[in-house]
Amino acid sequence: MNAIKKIPVALRKELNNAADRIRGNAEAIYDMLDQQKGPVTVDQMQKELGLRPDECRTARRLLMSTESAGVYVTQDGLILTKYATHNDHRFWHLAWSLGLFEVSGRQLVLDQDMLESAPDALVKLWNAGKFQDYNRLTALKRRTRESLAVLVKVVEMYKRIEKTIDVLLLPQVASKDWKGGLRQIKKQLEKVS
Repeated sequence: MNAIKKIPVALRKELNNAADRIRGNAEAIYDMLDQQKGPVTVDQMQKELGLRPDECRTARRLLMSTESAGVYVTQDGLILTKYATHNDHRFWHLAWSLGLFEVSGRQLVLDQDMLESAPDALVKLWNAGKFQDYNRLTALKRRTRESLAVLVKVVEMYKRIEKTIDVLLLPQVASKDWKGGLRQIKKQLEKVS
Protein backbone atom coordinates (compact mmCIF):
# COMPACT_ATOMS: atom_id res chain seq x y z
CA MET A 1 0.00 0.00 0.00
CA ASN A 2 2.70 2.49 -0.97
CA ALA A 3 0.07 4.85 -2.42
CA ILE A 4 -0.92 5.71 1.14
CA LYS A 5 2.44 7.49 1.50
CA LYS A 6 0.94 10.28 -0.61
CA ILE A 7 -1.48 11.22 2.18
CA PRO A 8 -0.67 14.79 3.34
CA VAL A 9 0.85 15.09 6.81
CA ALA A 10 -1.92 17.40 8.06
CA LEU A 11 -4.55 14.85 7.02
CA ARG A 12 -2.62 12.01 8.70
CA LYS A 13 -2.63 13.98 11.96
CA GLU A 14 -6.38 14.57 11.73
CA LEU A 15 -7.09 10.91 11.00
CA ASN A 16 -4.69 9.68 13.68
CA ASN A 17 -7.33 9.33 16.43
CA ALA A 18 -9.57 7.02 14.41
CA ALA A 19 -9.54 3.24 14.66
CA ASP A 20 -6.91 1.63 12.43
CA ARG A 21 -9.37 0.02 10.01
CA ILE A 22 -11.48 3.17 9.61
CA ARG A 23 -8.36 5.31 9.20
CA GLY A 24 -6.98 2.89 6.61
CA ASN A 25 -10.25 2.97 4.66
CA ALA A 26 -10.35 6.78 4.80
CA GLU A 27 -6.77 6.98 3.54
CA ALA A 28 -7.58 4.53 0.73
CA ILE A 29 -10.59 6.62 -0.31
CA TYR A 30 -8.47 9.79 -0.24
CA ASP A 31 -5.84 8.10 -2.38
CA MET A 32 -8.51 6.96 -4.84
CA LEU A 33 -9.90 10.50 -5.09
CA ASP A 34 -6.39 11.85 -5.62
CA GLN A 35 -5.65 9.36 -8.39
CA GLN A 36 -8.99 9.81 -10.19
CA LYS A 37 -8.76 13.64 -10.15
CA GLY A 38 -12.51 13.72 -10.74
CA PRO A 39 -15.75 12.72 -9.04
CA VAL A 40 -15.87 9.18 -7.64
CA THR A 41 -19.19 7.58 -6.73
CA VAL A 42 -19.82 5.59 -3.57
CA ASP A 43 -20.38 2.47 -5.68
CA GLN A 44 -16.94 2.89 -7.27
CA MET A 45 -15.34 3.25 -3.84
CA GLN A 46 -17.03 0.16 -2.50
CA LYS A 47 -16.20 -1.96 -5.55
CA GLU A 48 -12.58 -0.89 -6.05
CA LEU A 49 -11.67 -0.90 -2.36
CA GLY A 50 -13.78 -3.92 -1.39
CA LEU A 51 -15.66 -2.02 1.30
CA ARG A 52 -19.06 -2.86 2.75
CA PRO A 53 -21.58 0.03 2.71
CA ASP A 54 -21.17 0.68 6.45
CA GLU A 55 -17.36 0.66 6.20
CA CYS A 56 -17.45 3.06 3.26
CA ARG A 57 -19.93 5.38 5.03
CA THR A 58 -17.85 5.50 8.23
CA ALA A 59 -14.61 6.17 6.33
CA ARG A 60 -16.26 8.88 4.19
CA ARG A 61 -17.67 10.59 7.27
CA LEU A 62 -14.25 10.59 8.89
CA LEU A 63 -12.61 11.93 5.75
CA MET A 64 -15.25 14.61 5.17
CA SER A 65 -15.05 15.80 8.78
CA THR A 66 -11.37 16.64 8.40
CA GLU A 67 -10.59 20.07 7.04
CA SER A 68 -7.25 19.17 5.51
CA ALA A 69 -8.73 16.41 3.32
CA GLY A 70 -10.62 18.93 1.22
CA VAL A 71 -13.31 16.48 0.11
CA TYR A 72 -15.93 18.17 -2.04
CA VAL A 73 -19.41 16.68 -2.50
CA THR A 74 -20.85 16.99 -6.01
CA GLN A 75 -23.88 15.52 -7.71
CA ASP A 76 -21.48 13.23 -9.60
CA GLY A 77 -19.67 11.93 -6.51
CA LEU A 78 -16.87 12.96 -4.20
CA ILE A 79 -13.89 14.91 -5.49
CA LEU A 80 -10.92 16.59 -3.84
CA THR A 81 -11.23 20.37 -3.67
CA LYS A 82 -8.04 20.83 -5.67
CA TYR A 83 -9.69 19.04 -8.61
CA ALA A 84 -13.11 20.71 -8.33
CA THR A 85 -12.49 23.19 -11.14
CA HIS A 86 -15.81 23.01 -12.97
CA ASN A 87 -18.27 25.69 -11.91
CA ASP A 88 -21.10 23.18 -12.25
CA HIS A 89 -19.56 21.14 -9.43
CA ARG A 90 -18.88 24.21 -7.35
CA PHE A 91 -22.36 25.77 -7.77
CA TRP A 92 -24.04 22.46 -6.96
CA HIS A 93 -21.82 22.05 -3.88
CA LEU A 94 -22.54 25.59 -2.72
CA ALA A 95 -26.31 25.14 -3.11
CA TRP A 96 -26.16 21.76 -1.36
CA SER A 97 -24.04 23.12 1.51
CA LEU A 98 -26.21 26.19 2.05
CA GLY A 99 -29.29 23.97 2.01
CA LEU A 100 -27.76 21.68 4.64
CA PHE A 101 -26.74 24.66 6.73
CA GLU A 102 -30.22 26.18 6.60
CA VAL A 103 -31.99 22.94 7.47
CA SER A 104 -29.56 21.93 10.22
CA GLY A 105 -29.62 25.46 11.64
CA ARG A 106 -33.40 25.38 11.87
CA GLN A 107 -33.21 21.97 13.52
CA LEU A 108 -30.65 23.26 16.03
CA VAL A 109 -32.93 26.15 16.93
CA LEU A 110 -35.61 23.60 17.85
CA ASP A 111 -33.19 22.29 20.49
CA GLN A 112 -32.09 25.71 21.68
CA ASP A 113 -33.27 24.98 25.22
CA MET A 114 -31.10 21.86 25.36
CA LEU A 115 -28.07 23.64 23.94
CA GLU A 116 -28.49 26.42 26.49
CA SER A 117 -28.64 23.86 29.30
CA ALA A 118 -25.48 22.05 28.14
CA PRO A 119 -23.03 24.10 30.28
CA ASP A 120 -25.07 23.42 33.43
CA ALA A 121 -25.32 19.73 32.52
CA LEU A 122 -21.53 19.51 32.10
CA VAL A 123 -21.00 21.09 35.53
CA LYS A 124 -23.51 18.68 37.12
CA LEU A 125 -21.79 15.69 35.52
CA TRP A 126 -18.41 17.02 36.66
CA ASN A 127 -19.64 17.54 40.23
CA ALA A 128 -21.16 14.06 40.27
CA GLY A 129 -17.78 12.62 39.22
CA LYS A 130 -19.21 11.17 36.00
CA PHE A 131 -17.40 13.34 33.47
CA GLN A 132 -13.85 13.94 34.60
CA ASP A 133 -11.91 12.26 31.79
CA TYR A 134 -9.38 14.89 30.70
CA ASN A 135 -8.97 13.47 27.18
CA ARG A 136 -12.72 13.40 26.57
CA LEU A 137 -13.13 16.97 27.81
CA THR A 138 -10.21 18.12 25.66
CA ALA A 139 -11.70 16.41 22.58
CA LEU A 140 -15.10 17.99 23.32
CA LYS A 141 -13.48 21.41 23.65
CA ARG A 142 -11.66 20.94 20.32
CA ARG A 143 -14.88 19.89 18.56
CA THR A 144 -16.73 22.86 20.08
CA ARG A 145 -14.07 25.27 18.81
CA GLU A 146 -14.09 23.66 15.35
CA SER A 147 -17.89 23.96 15.14
CA LEU A 148 -17.78 27.55 16.30
CA ALA A 149 -15.10 28.43 13.75
CA VAL A 150 -17.24 27.02 10.93
CA LEU A 151 -20.30 28.94 12.12
CA VAL A 152 -18.31 32.19 12.38
CA LYS A 153 -16.99 31.77 8.82
CA VAL A 154 -20.51 31.22 7.48
CA VAL A 155 -21.88 34.20 9.42
CA GLU A 156 -19.08 36.41 8.03
CA MET A 157 -19.89 35.30 4.47
CA TYR A 158 -23.58 36.07 4.97
CA LYS A 159 -22.75 39.49 6.47
CA ARG A 160 -20.67 40.41 3.40
CA ILE A 161 -23.51 39.32 1.12
CA GLU A 162 -26.00 41.33 3.19
CA LYS A 163 -23.79 44.45 3.00
CA THR A 164 -23.57 44.12 -0.77
CA ILE A 165 -27.35 43.80 -1.01
CA ASP A 166 -27.74 46.84 1.25
CA VAL A 167 -25.54 48.87 -1.11
CA LEU A 168 -27.52 47.67 -4.13
CA LEU A 169 -30.75 48.71 -2.44
CA LEU A 170 -29.59 52.30 -1.91
CA PRO A 171 -31.68 54.80 -3.91
CA GLN A 172 -28.72 55.83 -6.10
CA VAL A 173 -28.17 52.20 -7.15
CA ALA A 174 -31.84 51.33 -7.61
CA SER A 175 -32.22 54.04 -10.25
CA LYS A 176 -31.82 53.38 -13.96
CA ASP A 177 -28.31 54.83 -13.87
CA TRP A 178 -27.06 52.34 -11.29
CA LYS A 179 -23.47 52.48 -12.53
CA GLY A 180 -23.44 56.24 -11.97
CA GLY A 181 -25.00 55.71 -8.56
CA LEU A 182 -22.30 53.20 -7.64
CA ARG A 183 -19.64 55.70 -8.71
CA GLN A 184 -21.19 58.30 -6.41
CA ILE A 185 -21.23 55.84 -3.51
CA LYS A 186 -17.62 54.88 -4.21
CA LYS A 187 -16.57 58.54 -4.17
CA GLN A 188 -18.41 59.03 -0.86
CA LEU A 189 -16.72 55.99 0.62
CA GLU A 190 -13.31 57.21 -0.52
CA LYS A 191 -13.92 60.55 1.22
CA VAL A 192 -14.82 58.75 4.44
CA SER A 193 -11.74 56.49 4.47
